[in-house]
Amino acid sequence: MLTRLRGAHRLKKHTTPTGATVAAAYVPWRALAWWCLLAILAAGPFAAWPAAARDAEPRATLTIKVTDLRNHKGDLIFGVFKAADGFPNVKANAVDWQVKAADADSVTFTVDLPPGKYSASVLHDENRNGKMDRNALGVPVEGYGVTNNPKPRLRAATFEEARFTLPADGAKLTISLQYF
Repeated sequence: MLTRLRGAHRLKKHTTPTGATVAAAYVPWRALAWWCLLAILAAGPFAAWPAAARDAEPRATLTIKVTDLRNHKGDLIFGVFKAADGFPNVKANAVDWQVKAADADSVTFTVDLPPGKYSASVLHDENRNGKMDRNALGVPVEGYGVTNNPKPRLRAATFEEARFTLPADGAKLTISLQYF
């Protein structure tokens, strides 16, 4: 037996395979579809808001020219770091990481970053294995360099030695590779 409910005009009677009569609610699919579409369109401008806020942050162009390659073999691996943690070779800690073929006497890297203090490094990965190779004594056998071009002979350059300021109008720097 069906009981009269508020909105009962929207109930439809159905008979089950066992012969029982049941009432099922009528779902206005077209109206539901319109409401969903309206909700998506209304949320659209707000869905893009975090990206728009991030894009509104001022950016500066950093251009790094890498020079003094001893050959055109392999790749140059370039990283820009905001902190000393992971400098100069941990990709996960870099704010920018690029790999380009070492196919010319000089190779240029360009990146847009917020103005601030950074350090950058380049590895000439001649055999394309993704890491700096060393000899039996631990001395690098592939070239590398960092911004400000410090050339310590018995240790790696530090983040502080390579630190530079990227002004709002951008910067053009040169990294000279060193080989042992």
